[in-house]
Amino acid sequence: MLRAVPPPSAMRSWAQSDRQLTRLLPKSRRHAATTSRYSRTCRPTAATTALVNQQRQRSSKALALMYTPRTTAACSSSSSSYLGADESSSAFYTARITATAAAAAVASASAILFTAAAGYPNVNSTLLESSADTHDDDDIDDNVDEDEDETTTILNWSGTHQVDLPSSSYHEPEEMGELETLVRKCHDSGTALRPIGSALSPNGIGFRSTGMVNLVNLDRIIKIDETNMTVTVQAGARVGQVVEALREHGLTLPNLASIAEQQMGGFIQVGAHGTGAKITPVDDFVTSLKLVTPAHGTVTLTPEDGERFHLAKVGLGCLGIVSEVTMSCIPAHNLVEHTFVLTRSQARDQLDTLLKQHKHVRYMWIPYEDAVVVVTNDPEDVAQKSDIDKDESPSMVSEEERFKPLRDLLLELAGDSNETYTAETVKGMGFGELRDALLAFAPLDKSHVRRVNKVEAEFWRRSEGYQIKSSDQLLQFDCGGQQWVWEVCFPSGTYEKNNGNDMLLLEKLLTAIEDEHIAAPAPIEQRWSASSSSLMSPAHGERGGLHSWVGIIMYLPSDDVKQRNGITNEFKTRYCELLRSIGDGVGAASHWAKLEIPANTEQSKMLKEFMGARYPVDKFNALRKEYDPKNILGGNIIDFVLGTPGSVRTSS
Repeated sequence: MLRAVPPPSAMRSWAQSDRQLTRLLPKSRRHAATTSRYSRTCRPTAATTALVNQQRQRSSKALALMYTPRTTAACSSSSSSYLGADESSSAFYTARITATAAAAAVASASAILFTAAAGYPNVNSTLLESSADTHDDDDIDDNVDEDEDETTTILNWSGTHQVDLPSSSYHEPEEMGELETLVRKCHDSGTALRPIGSALSPNGIGFRSTGMVNLVNLDRIIKIDETNMTVTVQAGARVGQVVEALREHGLTLPNLASIAEQQMGGFIQVGAHGTGAKITPVDDFVTSLKLVTPAHGTVTLTPEDGERFHLAKVGLGCLGIVSEVTMSCIPAHNLVEHTFVLTRSQARDQLDTLLKQHKHVRYMWIPYEDAVVVVTNDPEDVAQKSDIDKDESPSMVSEEERFKPLRDLLLELAGDSNETYTAETVKGMGFGELRDALLAFAPLDKSHVRRVNKVEAEFWRRSEGYQIKSSDQLLQFDCGGQQWVWEVCFPSGTYEKNNGNDMLLLEKLLTAIEDEHIAAPAPIEQRWSASSSSLMSPAHGERGGLHSWVGIIMYLPSDDVKQRNGITNEFKTRYCELLRSIGDGVGAASHWAKLEIPANTEQSKMLKEFMGARYPVDKFNALRKEYDPKNILGGNIIDFVLGTPGSVRTSS
């Protein structure tokens, strides 16, 4: 079966060839999100496989050619385990994508192969051909007219938001001077220029239909300081790219979010986080920022700048365009990961011990099941020897036995007449793909979702075990396919004394889900962090503070418009309303990249009031007025919840 695996090494040369390849696509057919230049392993869906077979019988004009080695060095452990990454082959693949005019959001050159393999809904026809040939970049025509179409369409990674804007208003500067000139000209004319990273944010926080800039070409690793253990990079460098560069120097980033495809600028500006009761969100590790501001040009901020620096670390892209970041690093290390399943009462009773005993702890609650998947990670040199001596595979159970509950239910639901799902085809499906296929039969039927959750719980019971890998591999995990997700953060006492808010919220949420018969799939993910010094971080607080992050999810498992609309409505109304009402009791604030504007007028008003009380909005907007008085960097979500530069929203 064909797989697409973006390259983990030679990032710079890949970026250069990416820019050349992009010229083959009309701008309106590029997906600026570059969803997966460094993404985890992708496998064609059953529908895409069928489409590939059909297209082999036809001839189609190639809009772009991509070739990439099959390797998994940059893939997460979950990808390798569940998606069956193939490390043994050095074959190359060529992807040919043909899209209808209406299907504007195909992909940039860097995302084309991912798009083809994943069966992206906006792609009209896809052809993947295995090839052992290499291609010369000189064969690429650099003179293709980039302006033959008028619009650029960008779709976010989770498939929930898109924006259309004039191609002339979408920019990808290749040099720092070009960026500075662009910002100055836009400021002079009052033209919008919202910074967009990898478009990974579930809420499309970087989208603005009147103008955007992507620093994908400004991705250099500027300096790695082994003595002071810091790394300085251009903001367009991706997290995975930085991790790879640090590896050669025996260093790594202190913490990672669930994925590593973010550009470094967006990574810090939205306050990304990992998990660990004594580990702060990633923005807290920033030691220096360089911002290209509309009114004052390029400015550099460090801790010596006090409040300005702490406002700018989570600046949401609207104080200035982050062009350069310096972050603290730590020694590279392996982690011992332990995956096991507890009952709900065990998870509650053991939490405080687990948070203090382990460096990283993650809970995955399964609605309608008395099962909580626990994943702990500890440095190999401090983990108990009894753990290290255990089998290093993710599970002591064979892969066939682990996947059996999921596969058996899928075959039962599909029936004997289904040609897509057979005993042979389901063996090639990874965990996330199996879950999507199962949910797609009836994603809003509580009884059906409950059956799916039950077999998922059994899958995790059979997946209990240990593994040892590098920290960057284990701190990333499979997030699933297209989805609606909302994550909130709230204080839960201190590291020394948890006040119990974390368990209180989960108990109330699970009870409400089951009482209200919400078709809630697994998991409800819970992570923890220490307080951040960044004033606009949801986890801002005094040192020693403990914060819990809880995320709910509903997958979009098919391309059926009616089904997707139904899931969207259920998620945004009943499910989110449930979490919002319960979260209010513990002061829960949304992750910036997952904040959606409520449709209800009264709730919108309450959200604005909450933001004015939770954050130093007046100070933030005052700095916005100084750096960006014409608001060329703002966006719909930011302006709605915080106001415009200079506006005052102090809560009474």
